Amino acid sequence: MKATKSPRKAAAKPSIPRDESNVERLYLELRDRAMRYEFKPGARINEKQLGEQLGVARATLREALNRLVAEGLLEFVMNKGLYRKSISVNEVFDLYQVRIALERRAVLLAVQRAPDEEIAAVKAYWVDVMRRCDQLATADLVLADEEFHRRLVALSQNKELTSFIDIVTRRTHVARHVDIEQLSSWNLQAFDAHLEVIDLIAQRKTEEALRVLSEHIDISLKRALEITKEMVARIFLADGAESLQAVEQAAQRSQEQLAA
Repeated sequence: MKATKSPRKAAAKPSIPRDESNVERLYLELRDRAMRYEFKPGARINEKQLGEQLGVARATLREALNRLVAEGLLEFVMNKGLYRKSISVNEVFDLYQVRIALERRAVLLAVQRAPDEEIAAVKAYWVDVMRRCDQLATADLVLADEEFHRRLVALSQNKELTSFIDIVTRRTHVARHVDIEQLSSWNLQAFDAHLEVIDLIAQRKTEEALRVLSEHIDISLKRALEITKEMVARIFLADGAESLQAVEQAAQRSQEQLAA
């Protein structure tokens, strides 16, 4: 008698292990969206809808979003959820102050620690950028400027400083784009300060290098209100979602926050 085969049981679907690379890729994509303000300032993040749109598990999405909260791009409101942080003069002002503090410390350490050849390499990078300056779009020039400052901080030989400046750089990306674009007539003078700082580091002249660096960044800090107003206008007027009057009101609220 032919033995009958017992019916096979459906194989259990294997659980997909948590993949750190998936979290990292998702985090980088969401960070880019937040930096470009695809999540409108003050808007609530619909996690369920976002997870379905991206086709990712809720746990993976939540971990990526929590990283953005830690970086200050999103904020968690108790019993309400996650929101894209609103633009404020206070935030722009504070971030530029943090940038000054971090880069001043980096320059101080660079004078003490950086090898001559590494200093020369940073200078060569910026000389090449300036050689191609006329052919670079504003967005490319902003990225080049950010890269110069990353390399400048890296001369400190302090990885934690480099890590923190990366966070500040991401959070000020839009503001710096506005800053550089609006100050086109001033840009070459400002960018000359890069070469001056790096030359002073090479000469191990700490106080002079700190002074030039502080003056360079301080110009943007003093323009915090104008930068913030332009950011608000671009984000909310781009799709006609807000009136000019609403933009002015938002900027006025930011100015009042700064004065308080």
